[in-house]
Amino acid sequence: MAKVLNPDLFFNIIAPMKTIKYTLRLLAAVLILFAMQSCGKRDDQGRLLTKYITTTSGGLNFAPMIRSDSASVKGFKPDTILYDGKPYTGGLAQYDPAQKLIIAGYVKNGLMDSTWKFLYASGGTRMEGKYKNGMDIGLWQSYYGYGKHKITKLYDNFGYMLMRIEYYDNGRVKNYQNVKAPMFDNKERSYDMDEHGAPITVYVEDSVLMVKQGEKAERVGKNVFQEAGKEHLNIAK
Repeated sequence: MAKVLNPDLFFNIIAPMKTIKYTLRLLAAVLILFAMQSCGKRDDQGRLLTKYITTTSGGLNFAPMIRSDSASVKGFKPDTILYDGKPYTGGLAQYDPAQKLIIAGYVKNGLMDSTWKFLYASGGTRMEGKYKNGMDIGLWQSYYGYGKHKITKLYDNFGYMLMRIEYYDNGRVKNYQNVKAPMFDNKERSYDMDEHGAPITVYVEDSVLMVKQGEKAERVGKNVFQEAGKEHLNIAK
């Protein structure tokens, strides 16, 4: 005689299975919704969009290459970048209203770090360089809108500026300055040139040389860049 399945036993087996299936569907829906929200906060490179961050100062002001003297560095406290109220680590990006990338960089423990790029809406680079603990370090460059150098600054690993060069839009050096440091033969220097490359004024520490426009000065050529475009900044002694 065939056994008849107890209806209560059948219900006790099937009901939990339906509950598990419903729970899994609900969990999947929540994960999909979370993924969609997360994707909306990041670009296609996985960088968090700046509109979703906050800072300890309450503002959002990216101002690279602004510090030029010791006082401005000593009095500067880097802003901490927060995401969901916590110091953020990861890529960061900002787009203009036309969805053109204008800022791309990396943040470590809430502070700007590694390589950053600031771009014109045309796609050309406006400024680029590196940060460490929220401070500009190493070689920073700014450019005119058509790719030519505008200003070059060299910082040490603590954010103090060691050297600065400003260029005319024709590519010639307009002004050059360096602090007294071993890499510059322990001499402070300052040069001003006209747009044709002729010296206007030249100052070299421990020297009586002060050149004015129209006068020849062989020393000028011995103290400015000898190899343009070299990142190691070959300064002739």
